Amino acid sequence: MIQLVNFGKMIKIFRKEGWILNPNDKIVNSILKRCEENNGECPCHNNSDDKHCPCSDYREKDICHCNLYIKK
Repeated sequence: MIQLVNFGKMIKIFRKEGWILNPNDKIVNSILKRCEENNGECPCHNNSDDKHCPCSDYREKDICHCNLYIKK
């Protein structure tokens, strides 16, 4: 099951089964700040089709390049 939580104005946090938001607040805040500075695009320069956070690699392929999400 996926839950959608709005974070700020642009970033949407997807909660997926088997994944959690990184428990390190410094990492999360840094990534989300950079996402906001990049008009919502993931800061890790991945090769996803859709780079807007959460990127299509995370949503569709269960890969998080920037460690905003980590496997349980």
